[in-house]
Amino acid sequence: MSFFHFVAVDPLALLLPSAIYQKIIEGIHPHVPKVADIQQAARSMTPEERTFTLARARSLASYAKVVEEAIAGMK
Repeated sequence: MSFFHFVAVDPLALLLPSAIYQKIIEGIHPHVPKVADIQQAARSMTPEERTFTLARARSLASYAKVVEEAIAGMK
């Protein structure tokens, strides 16, 4: 199976609560979020949602770092 048969997942969809994600993507085209956009969306999140979102972002960053190191280390 070719790699290009897979559909990309927007990382923000994995990080943000659905209602917040919907608000932020409505105003972004092309979909390139800015810090200010995320901060504005985060203002409407509960403290628990912010904590959960930050933990998920850190988790995804850890996975991304492992993938980056694995591929960069290949020759």
